[in-house]
Amino acid sequence: MNSADNNDKMSILSQSEIEELERKVQFFNTGEGARLAFHEYGDPDGRPVFFYHGTGSHVHGMLLHKPGQLHGFRIIAPDRPGVAQSDFRNGWTILEYAHDMAKLADHLKIDKFGAIGISGGGPTLLASAFAIPERLQCVVDLACATPVYSNPEMLKHLGTMDRFYAKLGTTLPLSLFRIPFALLGLMQTMFKSPKSFAKMFSSSLCASDKDIFSIQEFQYLFMRDFQELFRHGSKGPAYDALTVYRPWGFDLAEVNIPIEVFHGTEDKFVPLKFSEYLASQVKNVNINKIEGKGHFGHIAYGYRLLEEIKKRFYH
Repeated sequence: MNSADNNDKMSILSQSEIEELERKVQFFNTGEGARLAFHEYGDPDGRPVFFYHGTGSHVHGMLLHKPGQLHGFRIIAPDRPGVAQSDFRNGWTILEYAHDMAKLADHLKIDKFGAIGISGGGPTLLASAFAIPERLQCVVDLACATPVYSNPEMLKHLGTMDRFYAKLGTTLPLSLFRIPFALLGLMQTMFKSPKSFAKMFSSSLCASDKDIFSIQEFQYLFMRDFQELFRHGSKGPAYDALTVYRPWGFDLAEVNIPIEVFHGTEDKFVPLKFSEYLASQVKNVNINKIEGKGHFGHIAYGYRLLEEIKKRFYH
């Protein structure tokens, strides 16, 4: 198969492939009495890359499994505290979690690694770039969140559901925010099919994303992602969302490592203006605008993504 064929091939997995990978969970104790759950995808002997999930769980990272095998990447996908099978840790901070990533790398006997973040993985990605830049071989931002959710003008560009939760997340304490956030967990148990579950997010889908969401296997993956997110209730996921909406605890202007951004021009989950804000704050940001595409093409076309990363950082 040539390079052009790979670029056009989707990396979506079947339901059985998803469930097989899901069973291979691993655990690491951060040393603070809490277990961190993580999965590995791709080539176990390949270039190590940490995948920082969005406001969901590790499941989206599965779409890099087969591309990782082809292009020689070892994809390590940890879940943040309280998400999926990772233990919740009261008061955890984004910077603490970035240092947890260095500890996990030490545990796996990895010196340097790449970092890919998507969507709500933005705080983790930027915190890693700020706190442990010496460990990172590359920083790849797939339409990541930026700390702009208190800006009403920026929120106007979000879809209805995302705007609703962002407004609540910037004002409510965890005890109250977890109530509306728990509705997402409740809804994923009420809908009996992946197709009906996926319809909840229609207001945040551009035409390109709607095409991806029309694929039954992707609908199942998206539903499975939320099932894992709420595996142990709403407190952990709600706190994780708050870390996106609230101040991140460090100054973006102090991030010095280069950041490569890939952002669809029609993205409604995380609008392009969010990445443009990042570029205005961080010294070395290169935005690759993907015309006419939305939020989920980055991982749905994982072969294209990892080929591009290999070409830019591992030649």
